[in-house]
This record gives sequence, structure tokens and C-alpha cells, in this order.
Amino acid sequence: MDENHELPILGVSGKEAANILGIRELSVARLVSQGVIPKTAKHARFALDRSDVERVALERYQAGHRYWLSTREAAEVLGVGTTRVLQLVDRGFLPAVKHEGRWNFRRHQVEVIANARESRKLR
Repeated sequence: MDENHELPILGVSGKEAANILGIRELSVARLVSQGVIPKTAKHARFALDRSDVERVALERYQAGHRYWLSTREAAEVLGVGTTRVLQLVDRGFLPAVKHEGRWNFRRHQVEVIANARESRKLR
């Protein structure tokens, strides 16, 4: 990854890793056994590092996957232009990961920000 503007990394379970990758838990176990995703703690419930899982998601499963949004998609969810999205990243208001020259946004984080913006409008 070239550059990151993101929140602290937390551990994830196999089930959550499967959701991030868009694959079955059995396939996650296979990636762990192959050493593609390292296991961080033996017998721990959250034994996978989120950054490792997300790295694999970016490298292998990015196209068309619902976990990640492009800059354009993030702009659509937020109801702003792509320039504004990049400004939010630069100012640290929108977590993002840059991979192969492109910004990637976690859908759930963009939706939280969009909901917060919408709730402010309703006040």
C-alpha cells in the first residue's frame, strides 16, 4: 500500500474476514493455512489482523466487491463531488487506503459519515 489515512487496526474473526473478502469462512481458513493471511494469535477469537485481511482484499478481490468503494462511489454515497472526497481524505475526516494509485474507502465508514451529514440536515 502506498499511503494510508485510516483508523487504528483491530483484530478480526474469520467470519468478519470472510465478509471483508467477500468469500466463505472456509476459504479464509484456506488463505490462512497457505500463509496468504498470517494468523496473529493462537486460539484467539480475533486472530487475524484487519490490515492483513484488507491488504488481501485490495490485492485479490477489489473489483466489484462491496466492502470497498472507489472515490467516485464514495462521492455518490456522500452526495458530494470527487474533489470534495479527496479534500476530506487530506484533512483526515474520511479514512481511506491508497492502493496502486487509487483511493479505496470502506463502505461502512463512508455510510456512517453520510448518515451523520444527513442527521445534521434534519436538525
